[in-house]
Amino acid sequence: MPTQALALALAASIYPPAVAAVIALGRGSEVRLRVVVFVLASAIVTFAVGTLLLFLLIDLGVSGPKHRTPGAAIDLALGVALLLLAVWLHRRVPDPAKPSASRIERYLQSVKLVFVLGITLYVLPSPIYIGAVKAIADAKLSTSSQLLWLAATVAVMLWLIELPMLMLLTFPERAVTALEAINLWFARHGRLLAVIVSAAAGVYLLVKGLVDLIN
Repeated sequence: MPTQALALALAASIYPPAVAAVIALGRGSEVRLRVVVFVLASAIVTFAVGTLLLFLLIDLGVSGPKHRTPGAAIDLALGVALLLLAVWLHRRVPDPAKPSASRIERYLQSVKLVFVLGITLYVLPSPIYIGAVKAIADAKLSTSSQLLWLAATVAVMLWLIELPMLMLLTFPERAVTALEAINLWFARHGRLLAVIVSAAAGVYLLVKGLVDLIN
C-alpha cells in the first residue's frame, strides 16, 4: 500500500501562504462561503493535477517495480530539487515591497477571486506532491484504488487549510483569534519549517532513488 504517499502529503501540507490566505478569509463578510470556496477550489485543482500526474507517470512507464531505473531517476531529481529549494528558502531575504496584508484581504472579499486564489496557490505541484503521486503509481493498484489513495493524499495535504475551515464554520468569532495566533507563528517560523520539511523530504527521495537504482 502507498502509505509513503500519505507521509509525503503530510510534508507537502506545510504551505504558509495558503494558511495565511485561509486565515485572512476569516475576516469580513460571507466568511463561511468564501472559506468553503477557497478550500473547494484548492482540493479540486490539487486532485485534478494529481490525477494528470498519476496517469502520466503510468503511461510513460516510469513507475512500479519493473521500471526501477527511470523511477529512481525521478526520485533522485525530485530529491535534488527539494534540497535546492531548502537552500534557496534558507538564503532568501524577505521582500519588503510585497503587497500589504490589508491589500491582500481586499482581494479576498470577492468569492470569484477567492476561487481563483485557491486554484492559483495549488495548480503548480510541489516536488513533494509529485513524489507522493509517484508513490501511488508505484503501488500498481487498480485505477479506482489509485484514485481513492489520491483523494486521501489530497485530504492529508490540505489539512492545514481544512482545519481552519472547520473552525471558521463551527465557531467563526473564536476561531479568528486562535487562527491569528497561528498565522503569527507561521510568519515567524514558517520559512524555517519549510526549510526543514523540504530538506527532510529531499533526503528521503534521494535515499529512495539510490536504493532503487542500486537494486
